[in-house]
Amino acid sequence: MGIYRCPMAISKTIRLSGGSSDSIEDAIRTVLARAAVTIRDISRFRVVEVGGKVDSAGVPTNFEVLIDITFNVREAIQGE
Repeated sequence: MGIYRCPMAISKTIRLSGGSSDSIEDAIRTVLARAAVTIRDISRFRVVEVGGKVDSAGVPTNFEVLIDITFNVREAIQGE
């Protein structure tokens, strides 16, 4: 009788940054949308750092985020 091994999902986390002149939320959405163009199976994200720029009156002019994006590592598929 052989040992049955259940395949275990493997994931990878990368750190990306980006920004928006509108809001922190828009900066996060922008980074995730851009990452999704080339990365499949994104499963979660975590905000690591939030920052930005302000004008001389102290009004935010740009919102910048640093986020960790986690995605599943796919098995090699014939013909792909």
